[in-house]
Formats: sequence, structure tokens, C-alpha cells
Amino acid sequence: MVNKRRTPGESQAAVFRAAAQEFAERGFEAARVDRIAARARVNKAMLYYHYRSKLELYIEVLRDMLRAVGVRTRAIADGSAPADAKLDAWIAAIVEEAAARPWFPPIMLRELASGAAHIDDATLGMMNAVFLTVRDVITQGQREGTFRDADPLLTYLMILPSILIFFARQRVIVQRKSVHGLAAAAPRDVDEFIRHVQTSARAMLRRHT
Repeated sequence: MVNKRRTPGESQAAVFRAAAQEFAERGFEAARVDRIAARARVNKAMLYYHYRSKLELYIEVLRDMLRAVGVRTRAIADGSAPADAKLDAWIAAIVEEAAARPWFPPIMLRELASGAAHIDDATLGMMNAVFLTVRDVITQGQREGTFRDADPLLTYLMILPSILIFFARQRVIVQRKSVHGLAAAAPRDVDEFIRHVQTSARAMLRRHT
């Protein structure tokens, strides 16, 4: 049933949330616009009023996360704190923004597996901008003598996938009624995970004298 009392902004937000859930559950190819519209309680004409295509809606779901992360991590990298504190803040920012958008990790994992088949160059640029922030933090730590001579990209590729997999696993544990065979199957606390990744990343980068 279409809710006629919502403002255009509320309607657009409902479409966005419904699409994010649909893409997370089924991926881009299997997602259906009519199902998104039904979830959002709008008709398809209203959906297309806000977003011209399924692909445009999909890209916006990705960019919503990347914009939020990009703003926070750039502010961290450009700040005056020492590099090890910046690294902790960078990790916390990524995890907190992913926790606020539980649909993002499964969508991103599917995209990586498909070779980023549905991501345009501008969105890839936003992804690269997030990497550049941690690159700046790591190179600052190397100048300060805190971090060893580690490759920033390879370090980034060790940290970020663990975050995506953490939330993907949380989703599996919560949604499945039976988790037999999964070791220590209970979901993990997000703050505990942040501290674990921070400690591990600092240990990985620490310069040994």
C-alpha cells in the first residue's frame, strides 16, 4: 500500500532503505525494482522519480557509505594527532560507519567477487580516496619513526577485508536459526572488534628497534 502522507524526502529515504536491504540480500542482478517499491511502500513511478534506474539506486547505496567514510577518514588523516592515534581513529571510523549500514558489507563483498562489475569510475575514485587517507596516516607514522617500512596498500588490503567479513559473519549468525559447525558462533561485540583490529594493526606496523 502506498503511503501518501510522507514527504518526498521521507519517500526517497524509504526507497533507499528498501533498496539497500534488497541489494544486500540478493545482489544487483537478482534485485527487483517492484520488490524494492513494495518494501518502501511506494509505486514504481515514485521510485523512478527519485532514482532514474536500478543501477543509479545501487550506486547511491554504495556512495552513501563511501561519502561518510571518506569525510571522516580524511579529517582524521589531516588532523594533528600522532600517526598511531590516527590509525586507531581510522579503523574505528570504518567499523562504525559499516555498523550503521549493515547492508554495505554483503553488497561490497559481492562486488569485489564480481570484479566491481557494477561500479563506475567515480565510485571507484571514492573508494580510492579512502585508501589514500590511510596511506597518508601510514607514511606519517613512517616519518615519525613509529611505523616500519610497510606497503600502505598491502596494509589496507589486510585491514579492510577483515571488517567486511566481520559484518558478513555477524549477519549470518543473526539470520540463521542453526549455526552448528561454526566455532564460537555467537556474534561479537563491535567495540571489541574495533579494539582487536586496532591492536593488531598497530602491532603489524610497529617499528622494531
